[in-house]
Amino acid sequence: MILVAGATGVLGSEIVRRLRTEGRPVRALVRRTSAPDKVSRLEEMGVETVRGDLKDRASLDVAARGVDVVISTVTTILTSQPGDSFAETDDAGSKSLIDAAKAAGARQFLFVSFDTSRVPDSPLTAAKRDVEDHLKRSGLTYTILQPGLFMESWLGPFLFADPVSGTAKVYGPGRDGIRYVAVADVAEVAVRALSAPAARNATIPFGGPEAISQRDAVRLFEEEYGKPFAVTDIPEQALEAQWRGAKDPFEKTFAALMLGVARGLGGDVQVPTKELGFKMTPVREFVHRAAATQSATPAR
Repeated sequence: MILVAGATGVLGSEIVRRLRTEGRPVRALVRRTSAPDKVSRLEEMGVETVRGDLKDRASLDVAARGVDVVISTVTTILTSQPGDSFAETDDAGSKSLIDAAKAAGARQFLFVSFDTSRVPDSPLTAAKRDVEDHLKRSGLTYTILQPGLFMESWLGPFLFADPVSGTAKVYGPGRDGIRYVAVADVAEVAVRALSAPAARNATIPFGGPEAISQRDAVRLFEEEYGKPFAVTDIPEQALEAQWRGAKDPFEKTFAALMLGVARGLGGDVQVPTKELGFKMTPVREFVHRAAATQSATPAR
């Protein structure tokens, strides 16, 4: 049995889908506040669901009972609920999940993180580092995945290019190559890592198939959507000032991530090794699909 924490999220649900396609038994840790339609979709795939919360160790012990492998994609950065925090959920809660997995006799734990060494300090980077260290000391066979910037987020309308308004944001100079990676490709790496000897007791940083600058990405959007995009330049100095002056943990974390992007975060990682490798999604293909989807959507 494979327990997936974060199973209703974008990455977690894609991991679950791929595991079920392979016929693997999956149990999903879902919260009482999880969207009912997302839980129903998991159950329709034949997934066993169990209610729990990373802040409730007793519920984690129940969820981990009889489990061989645990996969965690949990982060509160986009799905925060009342009572959540980076310290209590991402950090202490993830450690509790690791402890529950060990107490239940699980043999393997896969944790989705990112390369915190390339991002200024923030509540999220501190939590990820602490959990990685705790997992390494746990005695469980571990795999720590450190994917690069997700295309769906860092090339999406909120953080980068909004095709509807024809606008884009560029962080810093925007000329460093970045290996953006698709969520589906991260899910594929995660599933392959469960049975790959090279992924045992390993930390694996990886990115997409090509390094492309933010400014080149804007040009791809302009080509695929057939119109110019008005670019707002966000200087590195402004991001650093925002990071230094942030009082709120979420503001501090977002500022740190944007500052990391301005400094070329994820440009020097490589595609997964041969054992985990496959044909990954190029940025142009991602943008082309997004443009095709928009053009196929009837105007209201």
